[in-house]
Amino acid sequence: MAKEKKTQGFQSAAGLIRYFDAEDSNALQISHWGVLLGGILAIAVVEVSTAIGLQTGAYVLAVGLSGIVFNEFRISRSRTL
Repeated sequence: MAKEKKTQGFQSAAGLIRYFDAEDSNALQISHWGVLLGGILAIAVVEVSTAIGLQTGAYVLAVGLSGIVFNEFRISRSRTL
């Protein structure tokens, strides 16, 4: 009979799992509420600007999302000090 070869699973995937499980303390961390609020705000801004006929909805959206990202960054930095 042939000798059975024991495998330990996908070796290439194991490195990716370890990579994505590692957390970097210097990375920008956005809370799940921040992501949810950003999505709702994005939908609201685009819908309102479309309803009143503005073509600058994308610019307003970019400014709003950058404000949310800045606020989350400021909050995460204040926790580390």
